[in-house]
Amino acid sequence: MASPGVEKRLQLLRQAADQQLLKPLETHGWTARIESEIPDGEYFIIEASKDSVSHKIALLYTSATAKAVYKRLDGAVEHIFTNGALYHIEQYAYGISTPVAPVADFFPILVGWNKQIAPGVTAQLTVPVRPRMVRHITAENPLAGIWARLDQFGSVVLAEKLILRRASESGITLAPEVSATKAAGVAFSLRNASDYLRSSASESLNKRILSLYYGVLALAFAEMLSSPAGPRDLDEVEGMTKYGHGLYTVPSAAEDFGGLVVGVLATGFFPQWMSFLGVDTSTYSKKKPKSPSDLEGYPNEAFTTLRDLLSTVPELGDLFLEVYPTTPSWTTPVYQVFENRTGPGSNRASVGSSYIHLLDKSGRLDMQRFDTAGWPITEIVPVTPESEGKEYRARVDHTGLQFWHEALPLHRSPYLQSPALIIPVIDRIAAYRVNALIILYTLSIVVRYMPSVWRRIEGGDWDEHLTLIKSVVSVYERILPEQFLETIIGEQIHASQPGSLF
Repeated sequence: MASPGVEKRLQLLRQAADQQLLKPLETHGWTARIESEIPDGEYFIIEASKDSVSHKIALLYTSATAKAVYKRLDGAVEHIFTNGALYHIEQYAYGISTPVAPVADFFPILVGWNKQIAPGVTAQLTVPVRPRMVRHITAENPLAGIWARLDQFGSVVLAEKLILRRASESGITLAPEVSATKAAGVAFSLRNASDYLRSSASESLNKRILSLYYGVLALAFAEMLSSPAGPRDLDEVEGMTKYGHGLYTVPSAAEDFGGLVVGVLATGFFPQWMSFLGVDTSTYSKKKPKSPSDLEGYPNEAFTTLRDLLSTVPELGDLFLEVYPTTPSWTTPVYQVFENRTGPGSNRASVGSSYIHLLDKSGRLDMQRFDTAGWPITEIVPVTPESEGKEYRARVDHTGLQFWHEALPLHRSPYLQSPALIIPVIDRIAAYRVNALIILYTLSIVVRYMPSVWRRIEGGDWDEHLTLIKSVVSVYERILPEQFLETIIGEQIHASQPGSLF
């Protein structure tokens, strides 16, 4: 029988093993147990297994343990961990090949084990690097403050200063005539966008839709022209629209407004904008279909429905769920402190992976949808939700990045308490402003060329869609100017009211 002192230390070691090893292992889906407790040497051997893979590790009460114990464990276990920091380890654990580390360093080992079972996936979405510089806008009406900045660059002088600043930051030298023509294009595009968008709130809904679409199109022009690597002048951008806007619509085969088909084309402005954003447009169709039967043979990722596009707008929330019995195409990622414990002083970036939970309050989102999202996530498993809906745990691989959220295309919005992840529904497009342009294009087609459909929405048997459309228009009028301001000036925007905490 061990002495009272040994028993006390073993009890403390059991607590450490439970908290630092057994619980994290079980949380990550491993079956773990203390295989043996060794009073002589004051250590435990722990066995963990998952999917026919097993590992053995040892946990010592202290690193100041007899060399004979280290020799006994050398080769019998894969890792030796100590309950606390290493103390003169070279005096005790010399001459062995098994690695010795504090138990606080166990998390990277656990991640490595998980990656052996579930190798990382290659991200199929390009996540733009957010600018480091942040421009704070404080105003009673944040949108008015945002438009003040956009209107300011309606000045050719200030637009050229912006272009030259961005070129200098990118290490690009622009000829004077190029910076001048780009500045003229930016200034004109922003004035045009302001003319369309600043008056839209007082117009009828159909006019608001048209104004919003053409205003956003003008903001996209300004985004391209303000970039040092973008088009040289407005004439070049206008040439992109010579063959249309690069999108098409096809009526639903069934009588279904949400089933209206929307697709991308290889000619026109849209593919040029996508190419500018780094998207591969090689699968885009060169021929515009005219009926649902024409879509046979078209790549599935090259078209979708209006219903699915609206499912990518997290701000709609329950408004979308009331109208459509389908799944939303967005989720809320939440970092899990307990599942990412690396110990004090550990370098999170060196681990290269983090664990998050994906929340779906609707309860409709199946984890198979995440497989098609193109995100660098794996190990997706359902967990018991803390509130209503569904919840999944997932591993985010972010090698080379400090934080997990840098590897994911997060959507931030003043309407949301937390950032959202948007699941692409067309051509792996996750950029919020791009989906918005496609939705607005589709609604503008309905307003202009499908009056019978619009009449049914405004006061007929499809009036369940009316509030949804009004809401998405209002959301876009607030969010899109801010998003485009970020891409035009190359800075993060933080807009808030005076006295706001965020």
